[in-house]
Amino acid sequence: MSRRLTSEERKVILDHPELVMFNPYSAIKTHHISIGRALILPFVVSMLIILCWLLFPAFINDHTTLFAVCSCIALIVSCGSQPVLYKILDDRFFRKAEETFYAECLKKLLPEDVTLELVHIQYVVNEKAEGGWIRDGREEGFGFSGYVNCFAIRPETDLAVIHGGKFFAYIKRDSKTERFYA
Repeated sequence: MSRRLTSEERKVILDHPELVMFNPYSAIKTHHISIGRALILPFVVSMLIILCWLLFPAFINDHTTLFAVCSCIALIVSCGSQPVLYKILDDRFFRKAEETFYAECLKKLLPEDVTLELVHIQYVVNEKAEGGWIRDGREEGFGFSGYVNCFAIRPETDLAVIHGGKFFAYIKRDSKTERFYA
């Protein structure tokens, strides 16, 4: 049994992304921090070294070795900290997406023309993130590896599945999504 998703049902899905198990990673740009931003700290340190060199030439002439060593250490530390800063800033996006149940990704991925199907679950192997269902009278396998907003899929129950284009998702049974199971 399949039918087109109505605009009200689409709104329910977008308003409650925590009830939708899907793969969001095709909508996520893997690195959000540009190389230009990563080079800001070494650039600032270089400008401070040049500024010190211009403002205190007498001190630097008296302590050339100290100035050279301190300048090199400052540049090495600023360049060496880049991977750590890059990882912290890049992970911030993934933490935010997880906190909002990947709502932005769902909004990007959910096509306008979506089909809703009700399938009957035969078995589920959670360790492999796969199982089997009866869809249109045929036995088929399914998987949910890499999906987010995971919920328990129980054998011998019905499950609402939406798909369109390359998008595929499972809808959790809840009071807000009961219309998908009617």
